[in-house]
Amino acid sequence: MIQIIGHNEIVLNLCKTLRANKIPFKVFSNKNVLEIGEEYTQLETLEELKTELKKNIDSLIISAGAPWIFTTAFLETFEPTGIFNIHGTPLPHDRGGTIVSWLILNQKRIGNAIIHKIVKNPDAGPVLMTNEFIYPSSCHFPIDYLKEYNRQQELLVTELCLNWSIGKIDLTKTSEQPHYLSTYWPRLNATFNASIDWNWTGEEIALFIRAFDEPYNGAQTLWRGKTIWLKNAFFQKDANYHPFQWGMVYRYRELRDTSYLAIAVNAGTLYVETCLDNDKNSLMKKIKEGDRLYNTDEKLSSSKQRTIKTKTGFGTQNQLQ
Repeated sequence: MIQIIGHNEIVLNLCKTLRANKIPFKVFSNKNVLEIGEEYTQLETLEELKTELKKNIDSLIISAGAPWIFTTAFLETFEPTGIFNIHGTPLPHDRGGTIVSWLILNQKRIGNAIIHKIVKNPDAGPVLMTNEFIYPSSCHFPIDYLKEYNRQQELLVTELCLNWSIGKIDLTKTSEQPHYLSTYWPRLNATFNASIDWNWTGEEIALFIRAFDEPYNGAQTLWRGKTIWLKNAFFQKDANYHPFQWGMVYRYRELRDTSYLAIAVNAGTLYVETCLDNDKNSLMKKIKEGDRLYNTDEKLSSSKQRTIKTKTGFGTQNQLQ
């Protein structure tokens, strides 16, 4: 029996493969996911999950976007085999969350589909399977990275399930990570972490906006005292501007297929094709030449607070203290 915890796209596609190969499986999560079918059970608590998983002790248990935080006591219940997680970086490098945004910020294109055992510390468990890959040059926005990320993870977890079902995988044969090489980057959320610092270079600002582009809300700044969101931006070294001009809109143009705001930044111009208010209405025609985009010290300081996932959503570390 293969038991899967989660309900993301990888899980949905894996279910189709397992069903086609007549491999028994069950899926558990906390949402109403009708498309999985009779193999799916909706649960509320970690204790309920433990009870269900223990009904099939001789099983492969995989977490793929599990909605619960596993406690040490919960994990110990399933030793010595344990529970396995899928991850998308060359562990121990880049442990943590919101992987593709960090990849964009650090201009990385090397990926690594990994299946590792879950332990108390995030992404620190021994590795069962791994497959290195390169994100195609066509990957530009987070949504592009996520598509390839999911594809590679799905290939590896499918390989694991098919081989385990015929006895070719020993779940106890794992390799410890070289922890002394580890790096960890916390979860990001556009609402809390995406405030633009207009003192950065134009390249850094464009990269930052891209890291929070589709499928996320975008990077945020203030305009006339209101929070607005920028997407579809690029930087061009076409002029030098005094620091007092950084963040000022100096041109608005409507073209045949798009429109853009030209914004003075450090070492050149930031061209922005999408500017939205909090209700996702376009502001491209409302922002005037000579208007300034800016952020307060309070906004910039707040954006550097750690984002924490809670039972009801997300918040910053300071909010939850």
